[in-house]
Amino acid sequence: MKKTPLSLSTLAVFALLAAGAFSAVQAQPPLERSSIKKPQAVAPQPTIRTSREATLIRAGSTNKVACVVVPAKELFITDVSVVDDCFRTTWAGVCPPPVAPATRGAWTFGKLVEGIFGTNNPAILSTEVTRTLNEWKFAKVVNGELVPARPAVTGAIINPWLTASGGVQLDMKKAPFRLLAIVARLDLRQNAPWTAGEGRFVFGLLDAAGNQTQYLLIMEYGLDAAGCTDVLKWANAWHNLGTLPFGPNYNAALQGVTDAFTSIGASPAKPNGSAINQVRTDEIFLAAPWELREFTLQPASTGPPSQLLMSPVAQTPENAHQNTALLANYENANAAAILANAYSVPLLWATVPFKGGASSHNLNFNWDGPPPACTSIPPAVRQEFSLNTCNGCHGAETGTVFKHVQPRNAGVPSVLSNFLTGAGPVVVDMCGIGHTFSDIARRQADLCNLVTSSCTTLSAEPPVRFVH
Repeated sequence: MKKTPLSLSTLAVFALLAAGAFSAVQAQPPLERSSIKKPQAVAPQPTIRTSREATLIRAGSTNKVACVVVPAKELFITDVSVVDDCFRTTWAGVCPPPVAPATRGAWTFGKLVEGIFGTNNPAILSTEVTRTLNEWKFAKVVNGELVPARPAVTGAIINPWLTASGGVQLDMKKAPFRLLAIVARLDLRQNAPWTAGEGRFVFGLLDAAGNQTQYLLIMEYGLDAAGCTDVLKWANAWHNLGTLPFGPNYNAALQGVTDAFTSIGASPAKPNGSAINQVRTDEIFLAAPWELREFTLQPASTGPPSQLLMSPVAQTPENAHQNTALLANYENANAAAILANAYSVPLLWATVPFKGGASSHNLNFNWDGPPPACTSIPPAVRQEFSLNTCNGCHGAETGTVFKHVQPRNAGVPSVLSNFLTGAGPVVVDMCGIGHTFSDIARRQADLCNLVTSSCTTLSAEPPVRFVH
């Protein structure tokens, strides 16, 4: 009988198995029920700072003075006069004279990676971006989970980009990404330690022919703050944008805000001096099923710059823990913190690797403990936990079809999900409970509260651990 030689990828998997890289299949621990019979009586009452429920928005507004927040200019910017800005979103071509500050390509992927890696050296940028893209090329173990390879990255992204660049190295001015949105997440601020939240750039990948694809990338930057005064400075910088009409002056003011967190050396105490917290992707372009990954700057063994490599996905367990006693025990032990959104999914739980290396999902994915459904975890705890995961937020828990920001053609703004806009029907979760969402309106009310708050109030705010 003829023996079939093993492929290199198969041998690699066997090697990982031999090394114990997979999360071990272990006997499940006994189920430990939550002692919380009425979770809402134990956890603090939900507010727009700690809950996504749209029913809380009107009641959650605490400001007592006139406050007008324009979300499309201050919080979730998708206007084509911004995302197709001739000067700031392209590298070539004749553009009308821009208003300063104006940097050519300031809002392109290629310019933003300069700040992430702390250099504008073309060779270094090519090496580091290629290294990040190669994270899809091979199977990789992340926190004990073997994340399968998606080798199509070579033919679908790297090679066409390299060809467009002349064949020697990736030219950042040829990066195949289209800007979809610029986002302020001031609702993610913290006071221990202080941070003003995040500023974000959302991109859609273009194929070799320049067509949109089902591959989204989001760069999420920390807004550094030494204290309450800095938080308010950031908040007012974004808020003041609402007073300007869209056009050259608005774009100049917006660049003044974004330069403060995207430029080289924007955050000297962080790796590469970059303010980047993480880069996330959400795609089915390279392989099925839909998968979300997270990348963070990690020290290189050969010296600077730090490399942008895969990390465990925030607030999301490994999929293998779905419908297990281990998951139920974690949620039941942390029920009050989950309801207050003051928890962080740990790398390990009960000595078992718990946090996921990536988050693959389908439309019907809802996190729950052992069957029967909705019996091992209080339904409110189950829903809040599942909503905060990558696959829950981008799926059934919000009634979203994988993407909160749709890819777009030039000259057309991105369509946003019902979860963000508040459109669409009530979302009924797997336990039969209805939920309404309008997250941009929630962030709008929160920003209004923020810019009219004192430092005493901000210093007393509870921590929140939203990531989506």
